[in-house]
Amino acid sequence: MTQLSPIISILFSLIISFQLFGQTNKATHFDTTIYSRQTVIIQGKKYNGFLSQNGFRLLNFKNEILVKQSGDYFTWDFKDFNNDGYKDIFLDRGGNTPERFDLLLYIPTTHSFKIVKDFENFPAPEQISGTKYYYSYHKSGCADMDWGSDLFYIQNYMVVRIGNISGYECDDSGIKDGLYISKLRDNKKVLFKTLPINTIHTYKENKWGFIKEYWTKNYKLFL
Repeated sequence: MTQLSPIISILFSLIISFQLFGQTNKATHFDTTIYSRQTVIIQGKKYNGFLSQNGFRLLNFKNEILVKQSGDYFTWDFKDFNNDGYKDIFLDRGGNTPERFDLLLYIPTTHSFKIVKDFENFPAPEQISGTKYYYSYHKSGCADMDWGSDLFYIQNYMVVRIGNISGYECDDSGIKDGLYISKLRDNKKVLFKTLPINTIHTYKENKWGFIKEYWTKNYKLFL
């Protein structure tokens, strides 16, 4: 029997691979405009994530679609958000607000993922070490001289907001310069404390240093 040359063998393998990939796409109703793909193993099970012009899809090892999330996402990643030892899914919405995500938490009891409602409204989330509480940061206008930070936690796959810092350092805002710190109950703000805006300038990292230290030291006052 005549042996195939190495080059012909490689080409033959590639053709077979493309045919199989096309069959997989057809079987899962997934398009071929994929521009980002990652694979992860969680609890011994393999998951394949794909980002394309039609949104995000997550497939199991049987090529069954587990998650179908529409959206014009900039990028995405598998990352453990709540430090429970399991990878979650971050979908970056892009746009003018940095680090604005959709979050899908992994559920170990069902080997599935579930989206957290309204998580996109809490950009650049940071966890307060050793707690279930997080704080966010977002611009509010005037070239980022007006801004806000929310204290929150996640319960039943929903964001629960319990505190807010609003910083104003812009003459055009119509609000007196300062730091306005509020508690939230039933989504209603109750002013808790005010500080002069120059407070943030005493921190090495300016407002970001203030936000981190304030929430870390005082989050219990908002529970």
